[in-house]
Amino acid sequence: MAEALDWSTLALQPGSFVDRDLASLHTDLLYTSAWRGGAEALVYVLFEHQSSSDRWMPFRLLRYMVRIWEHWLAKHKKATALPAIVPVVLYHGDERWTAPRGFDTLLDVPEAVRPALADYLVRFAYVLDNLSEIPDHRLQARDPVTAFVDLCLKYAPRGAQFVAILSRYGDLMREVRRTPGGREAFVFVWRYISIVNDEAEHHQALTSVLEREIGPEAKDIIMTVGEQLIQQGRQQGIQEGERGALLRQLRKRFGAQVNDDTERRIATASPEQIALWLDRVLSAATLAELLAD
Repeated sequence: MAEALDWSTLALQPGSFVDRDLASLHTDLLYTSAWRGGAEALVYVLFEHQSSSDRWMPFRLLRYMVRIWEHWLAKHKKATALPAIVPVVLYHGDERWTAPRGFDTLLDVPEAVRPALADYLVRFAYVLDNLSEIPDHRLQARDPVTAFVDLCLKYAPRGAQFVAILSRYGDLMREVRRTPGGREAFVFVWRYISIVNDEAEHHQALTSVLEREIGPEAKDIIMTVGEQLIQQGRQQGIQEGERGALLRQLRKRFGAQVNDDTERRIATASPEQIALWLDRVLSAATLAELLAD
């Protein structure tokens, strides 16, 4: 497949697919690429990032895939075929991945009957990139940025143990820094490391490793990540405050009509949707009118 794709056309796609009847569906990464040879058809590559095994992963992927196709068909009304979607799960948890790899294994069909029904069942599998089972030397054989990201995803949640592990990869970190886009990779990785290692002792030790291995620029990377996390915290605080304010106003106006479903819709709504609903609190005659999309 890699040889058949025109990698110069690789493009990141919007990953959110919101269903009014369900919770918000948000894919982790969604890319498109054209096939070599100038064909107009695209292939979608859907990435999901997991730190724990999810039994319903094939079903979750299917929901994403259906929404991607629906979105595509809405823009290509004269299409006679659908683009291919290749689902990939990146897993870095400590426990063994036990989720079914094929969708049809989720279906409750007697084994004696399954061969007769095989042609009529939904069947697909997904690529599993299981970092927890890939030896470190094989991860290091990947390109420097990918190797560094994968190793940090694999070991960062291990706290004090990760400090010793990171210390072994000084050469890799310096190679990443020399790579185009290396600084952005460090900011991304350090943000993840800071989130999963919030204990001051571990964080200080990791900071010392980074400063020792890549020099003065480490302080700039650490400050950039710190500013991002502070801004994210402020934004989340504002958004949660707005959601709470909206719920309080709705309960005052509509009382018992504000049920669990209403609370779920507010919890999964986008900031723009919350702002719109807040504007309607005084003007809408009914709860349904207020919460209309």
